Formats: sequence, structure tokens, C-alpha cells
Amino acid sequence: MLIALLSYTTHDEANAQLTLRDMIGVIRGDEDLRVRFETTHNWLGLLGAVLAHWMYTSTIGVWSICIPVLMLFWARALFTHQRLGPLLTRRSIATIGTATLLSAFVGTLQLVPWMFTIDREWAGAIGQFIAGVISQFIGTAGSAVVLLAALAFASVIGFEINVGTLGVRLRLLVSTMKDRFARHNVSAAGDDDAGDDILTDEATMAAPVSDRDDNDFIKVDKSAGGAVLKPLGTDAKPSRQRNDEEPAEIIRRNAGPQAGTPLAPSVRIVRPLPKPPATPPPVDEGVEEPLEQHEAATPSAEQPEQPNILDMDLVQRRLSALHPNKSISVQPPSTDAGEVDEDVTDEDEQDDDESVVEEATGYVENGRGAEAEEEPQPPPVVPQRERIQVQRPLTVMVEQPAGKEPEMALPGNALYDEEIRFQPPTISLLVQTDESSEVDDSELQENARILQEKLETFRIRIENLTVQPGPVVTQYEFVPAAGIKVSQIESLADDIALALKAQGVRIIAPIPGRGTVGIEIPNHKPAIVRFSSIIKSPKYHNPDIKLPIAMGKTVVGEVYCADLTKMPHLLIAGATGKGKSVGINTIIASLLYKMHPRDLKFVIIDPKRVEMNLYASLKHHFMAVSPDIDETIITSPQNAVAVLKSVVEEMQQRFSLLAAAGQRNINDYNSRVKDGKLTDKGGITHRPMPYIVVIIDELADLMMTAGKEVEEPICRLAQLARAVGIHCIVATQRPSVDVVTGLIKANFPARIAYQVSSRIDSRTIIDGSGAEHLIGNGDMLFAPGNTPKPIRMQNAFISTEEVEELCDWIGRQKGYSTPYMLPSISNKRGGGHGSDGGDRDVLFEDAARIFIQLQQASVSTLQRRLKVGYARAARIVDELEMAGIVGPPDGAKGRQVLLDSEAELEAYL
Repeated sequence: MLIALLSYTTHDEANAQLTLRDMIGVIRGDEDLRVRFETTHNWLGLLGAVLAHWMYTSTIGVWSICIPVLMLFWARALFTHQRLGPLLTRRSIATIGTATLLSAFVGTLQLVPWMFTIDREWAGAIGQFIAGVISQFIGTAGSAVVLLAALAFASVIGFEINVGTLGVRLRLLVSTMKDRFARHNVSAAGDDDAGDDILTDEATMAAPVSDRDDNDFIKVDKSAGGAVLKPLGTDAKPSRQRNDEEPAEIIRRNAGPQAGTPLAPSVRIVRPLPKPPATPPPVDEGVEEPLEQHEAATPSAEQPEQPNILDMDLVQRRLSALHPNKSISVQPPSTDAGEVDEDVTDEDEQDDDESVVEEATGYVENGRGAEAEEEPQPPPVVPQRERIQVQRPLTVMVEQPAGKEPEMALPGNALYDEEIRFQPPTISLLVQTDESSEVDDSELQENARILQEKLETFRIRIENLTVQPGPVVTQYEFVPAAGIKVSQIESLADDIALALKAQGVRIIAPIPGRGTVGIEIPNHKPAIVRFSSIIKSPKYHNPDIKLPIAMGKTVVGEVYCADLTKMPHLLIAGATGKGKSVGINTIIASLLYKMHPRDLKFVIIDPKRVEMNLYASLKHHFMAVSPDIDETIITSPQNAVAVLKSVVEEMQQRFSLLAAAGQRNINDYNSRVKDGKLTDKGGITHRPMPYIVVIIDELADLMMTAGKEVEEPICRLAQLARAVGIHCIVATQRPSVDVVTGLIKANFPARIAYQVSSRIDSRTIIDGSGAEHLIGNGDMLFAPGNTPKPIRMQNAFISTEEVEELCDWIGRQKGYSTPYMLPSISNKRGGGHGSDGGDRDVLFEDAARIFIQLQQASVSTLQRRLKVGYARAARIVDELEMAGIVGPPDGAKGRQVLLDSEAELEAYL
């Protein structure tokens, strides 16, 4: 397209008029078309001529050449990043809009009667149409003004043009060009005795006044309209006329020790503005006569000054950008020419700030700011030992803020100052589902017939039998006849299973909210519910769901997705091999497909050591780690206790941030932070907080080895952590009361029950029977906590290979430089030498020596050796742990002693 547009010529206009019949003639070998081919000048032949003619005449004219250029940028972005970035999209829209406005403006010019003839290719059909419509409403002149204004607005907004900076650069460019011409004219007009040495910034030292004659003094010549300084007694021609906005060019003399030194060519000295002296040095008496002559040629200093054109807002913005931690205010220059502001006392701060002023105003010449452009020239300064007087400086107030309190922010918030380009996983990583698998109608009719006959055998009549087939289980719903008790139907589950030769039959009597009874019978050929079929569903992409979990499909074949933020914690139980680990993988994959790494972090505890190792590659993307341990996927009970305590500390810090911000939950807090409604003050840094999902794959093993130390942080998180975006998912094989305790059950309202061995286990997990009748392989009961009866569904299946592909996809992308760090609890335990011994037990040192001698620590040992009660012995052991002498508890084993000898203990004490 670009080649066709560049090689367009009006000579091809006749050949470009092709119809559909002509196109068919190309295939037949029409002689007329052959002649057209030979007489076409376009580099792409007849097709290029047709395309270029259509683009130039039927669209936006010659401005349509921007389209193939943009297509080159689009192709580069797609090949490089597989998507069009927001910056490229915005600038592409701005380019096309600007081109359209240009074509409309040219079309308006074509409507002006006295305007020279403009070819139609410059406007195109679209430009002529827009110009014609606007001109009918507001006339040709109004149309031109409106289109010019729209063109300027679109250029500034679309291309993010800084008008202030552009003006400064243009003025600086014009000034530089004028200086070069003026320097050339002055050097050409110099006399034959002009020196060849060019003055530098450091070689301009003035000679004593007594060694000078009248020709060494300087006067101001304003006859040319600009402020040009030249020596008295010379006939140098004035420079070319300069406008008032240009800074004065200072022509200085290389003052040597003797008078009569030849003049050097004029130079412009650009330097940072020096700090003015507190008290100006006195002027020698020998300069009175030249000053009087100068006063006669110089306007009075009391005349009104011209307006100052210095952009105060621009200067203040640049100063604030240079010193983000200081309060800076810029005041207009003082009206007294001789006053020097002494408010800025820090020399380094003044130099930095004035350097920014120099950058904002163009340059500073010989100690004068660019704000002197609009002022009449002040009395000249007699060159004596580099004395430079500052005229009307800016007043820059720099206030160093008082010492701040230590900032309170989450330890992992550093990742919000770092942006990563994250590409969400694609559905192509998953195995696609086979939607053609359906239950045979003959099987459904046969099961319905057997069910009716079996119920009539027990004199139970039913009405309105309906069948709702699902992927694994089919629900048979009916209305019992009058006088039939529901309890009679519930007691027939085993008889119906025997008659249907089914593995397990579950009876729902009645179905909540429907007034019917449901009997769920497994299909002979169950279908596999693939994870890919769930994430394709619109329910999964519901924007109201913050943390979506693709649960699976119900018994009637409907996709079911739950929101983890509304549960807010999930308890999973089931026998070995019934689908718990696959269910956890499904939950993790659901969140990985929907969430960005900055919005979600996982803490995964896997005592089995083999199930969750695949997610270790997500350390720099989705994992939250504790600085006290060196594991990404937690496997040991000691590390599990430590990381759970770190999560509890994270919860406490988040509550402190929410209290300081006056917000009730993480959603409101993050919304206000993103909207910029919360400011950092009082040592508190506000950043968006990610959700944290704590996953424990086997709770029973932790309860056996750590016991209360695991139960306490889990219960604290379950009770409080919902508001701050921390959610727990706990799975266990053995749902007994010593594992799923009353405290855990009370704080986990949402529960999932896979197949269990007995009705007692079913009651333990979901407070009712039914889980013992499940058929395994992902068949589960989900109790969301807000329904009277659990919902039966088939869990979505994701294979290990799919999980590996998913983790590899994310792991290959660039992650954060550091993972999300949870708070350290080592300082809370004392960390070794930082604990305070004021409240220690008097037997602290004796207990420490006993443990060091035995190299094992336990409460019972202290009870025997020191003859104290259990409470006091346990308190002493806790003090030793806080002091860093003994380690944390290790289940039924004794604590580890961290010191090897009494010499180390003495050094510690």
C-alpha cells in the first residue's frame, strides 16, 4: 500500500476506473485491459493505481499515507510484544484523527472562491464532506477556525505535547540563531586592532581602575533597539536589531595589567548564577566620572518595568521534581533592582535550584537571569575582580521538612514501584473438552421406569417426574403424592441403589425452595468436566467476582463458579485419591488465569512435599515468602508455623493501614489508593494491597506435629483476615474432630466434601450426611455457607501436564526482582541479643545452663531439674526462645538448643 501511494500519479486516473466486469475481463484476457496494464505508471501496476486512486480521492486524500506507516508500527508491535500497547494505540488514533482534520481543513480551503486551485487529492471525499457540512452551519471562515483549533487540540492531547516546554525550546532556538548572526556581524565590524583571543568563563578578571583610561569603561547603547554594551571611545557599529524578549549580549574586555589592551571579539558567557555577596563591595572613587556619563545615557531606574515573562509555574514544577522531599515555593522578582534575596542560606540547595531555573528559562548570561529580558538595562558594573551584581533574582523558598516518623508500609509494597509486563495464560495451554458426550436417552428412560417401579413397591406414588441429566450424575425430580412422608423416601436410598445397580444414590428431600424431592443417580458412562470448559463460561468472567474459583458443573450440567472473597475461607476434606489435590490445582489455576501478579499472592504449605512443587517457579510472580525461612513451597512443620505467624503479622500491619486510612475492607482501600484519594502522611505509605491466599494441602499432618501452634494462627486468620484480603484454603484427608476442631469449623463456613468412608466423617465436614454416597473422581458436595443444603457437582479436572504448561508459561515471563516479602517474626521472638532482660525469670540463667549441658530443651526437663510448676517452666522456655537460646517447638520432639557451650552463654549474658 505504501509503494502504491508513493508512486501515485494523475496520469493513471483513467486506468483506475475499473468495474467488476473489467475485473472478470482480466481472467478472460481482454485486450483493452492489456493496454491499460501497459500504460499504467504505478509501481504496483494496475492494482496499485486503483488502490492509490481510491485512497487519495475517496478517503482523506494524501494524508491517508499515514495508514500504511501506522501499519508498519502495528506489525512491529505485534511481532515484538504480541499486542498493541496503549501508547501506540493512543498515538495511532491521534494520527488518524489529525490526518482527518487536515483533510477537512484543506477541503475548507477548496471552498474559498478567491483561493488558488487545490487538487482534490489533498482533501479526499471525506475531507470535502466534513468541510461542506461544517461550512453550511458556520461558514467557510468559521469552519477554518474550528478545524484549526481542533487540529491543535488533537495534536497537543494525542501526542502529549508540552506547550510550555515547546515555547521555551523555540525561544532558545531563535535566540541561539540570532546570537550567531550578531556575533558574526560584531566580529566583522571590529577594527584592525581587535585581538584574536576569545574570552573564556574564567579568564575575565578586571584590572584596577587606576590603570584604565576612559576607553576601558563600558556604556550601554540602546539606539539599535536592543541592549548592546560597547566600550566608550570606539566606533564599533551596533549589532543588528534585536527584539525585547532576547537577553542582552554582554561584550567584555580582556582586562590586562596595562591600559590600551586591544578589544577581543564579543562572546556570550553562559554560567550558573553565583551566590550574591551579603554586602556589596564599595566602588572605587575613580569610577565616578564614567558612571555619570553612563547615567546620562541610561534611562532612570525608577521608570516602570515591563512585565516579567518568566513562567513561575514551570520553574516551581521543575524545582519540586529536583527536590521531591522539600517544600519549594517560587516568588516573583523584587521591584528593587539592587535587592538580593538572602532567604536561601543553603549553598548547595541554592546552586541546584538556580540550575533548574536556568534550565527552565533557557540560560543565564554573566550572572543575570533570563527574567531580565523585559527590563531596562541597569547601571553597568565596572569590571573589578570579577564583581558581578545580581539584578532582581527569583525568591526560591526551600523548606527542609521536619524529621518524619518511621514509615509504616507493607514489606512487599516495593513491588508496586516496579512494573512488569505480564501476559495472562492462554486457553491453548489446556486440553479442550469434548462437548459431544451426552447421556443416552434410553438409559435415562430405563432408570426412570425402574425408579417408579421401586417406589411403587413400597407404596410410594409420585407425580410429575422430570429428568435433568448432568455430566456424571442425573437428577430425577418428582412430587410425592398426597399423604406420603418425606422420611419414607429418605430411608429407601440403599434399596434404590440396589435396584439400579448404582454405586451411590443420594436423596434430597426436599429440594430447597422448590417443593420437590430429588434423587441423584450416577451415569453408567460419566463424562470428564475439563477445566477449559469452565473458564470459557461467561460466569467465570463475571466482573463482580473478585477471586473466581472454577468449581465445576452441577448435576444439571450448569457451570458453577464461586467467589473466594465471599466465602471467605474454604475447608476441603475427603479420602485419599478422591480429588482433593486436583481440586486445589483447579482453584490455583482459576486464580492464575484471572489475576495479575500485583493483585494476588500465594502462601502454599505442602507437608507431602510432592504435590505443589510445580508452583515454585512462580516465586517472583505470585508467591509470598517469609524472610525467616528459605523455602518457597513450605514443607516442614517448623517453617509452616513460622510462615503462618508471618501472615498473621501481615494481617496486623494491614489492619493498621486500614485504620489509618479510615477504610473497612481491602476493596475500598485499594479503590481509594488507585483514585489518589489517600496521601502519604504521618510516616504511613499507602499502596494497593494484593490478595493473599494461604493454601494448606494436608492439615492433619501439621496438627499431629505442631498441634496448637498451627491451630492458633489458622483460627486468627479465619476470624479476622477477611477484611484485609487474606483467605485460607485448608485441605485434609481425615476429617476427624481432632483435626477439624470446633474452632476451625466455626471459622470456615464454606466447605467442600469429597467422598469419605463413613457418615460420621460426612457430618464432621459438612454437618450432614451425603458425602459417603459420592462416587469419587472429583464428585463433591459444596456447602457455600449461605444455603441450607450442600450442592453436588463434578469438580473440573486439570491434569499435571496442564499445570506444568501453565507454570512454565508464567515462569518464562519476567517477574518482579524480589518476591513479595511477608513480615519477619525473628524480631518479635527477640532475634538473639535484642531482648530485654528486665522481666526475665530469676531462674532464666540456670535454665539456660541446664539446656546447654543437656543439648536438648523441654518444659518437663525444667520441671524436674528446677522443681517448678508447668506454667513457670513453660514461661521460662518461652523467654529462652525469645532470647534466641533455644529454637521453636518441633512437635513431640525437644526444642533445639542454639548455643553450644557455656562460654557462648556467658558472652551472650
